[in-house]
Amino acid sequence: MTAELRPDQRLGWLPLVWVLLFCTWLFGVPMLVLESAFSMPFMGVPTAADYAERDMLAMWAKIVAVGVPFLGVLLAAITRRTAAAAVFVTLLLLSLAVIGYHRAYDARHNPTPVPTPEQRACQEHSGGDNRCPGG
Repeated sequence: MTAELRPDQRLGWLPLVWVLLFCTWLFGVPMLVLESAFSMPFMGVPTAADYAERDMLAMWAKIVAVGVPFLGVLLAAITRRTAAAAVFVTLLLLSLAVIGYHRAYDARHNPTPVPTPEQRACQEHSGGDNRCPGG
C-alpha cells in the first residue's frame, strides 16, 4: 500500500530550488563580474590571452545573469507559483537592464574605429583618356 502525497507535499523540494537559484544569481554573477574585472595583470602588458579570459568571464556572467532567472521563471510557470514567477521576472528584467546599459555604455565610450579609405592605385589604360589624378 503506497501513501498518496497531498498536492502541497509533492513539490516540497521546490522552495529549496528557488533559494539555490536566487543565491546563484545573487552571489555568482557579482563573483564572475569581479573576476572578469580583475583578471588583467596589474603589472606588464596584457596579452591576447588575458583579454580572451576577461571576455569569457564577462560572457559567463551575462549567461548566468539571464539564464538563472529564466530557469526560475520557467520552473514557476510550470508549477504555477505566481510569487516565485514575480521574483524571477524581476531578476530577469533587472539583469537585462544592466546588460543593456553596459552595451550602451560600451558603444558610447568605446566606438568601433572607422575604417580608413583604401588608397587605390591608378592604372592608365591604352586607347582611352587618362582619368588618373594629376595625369
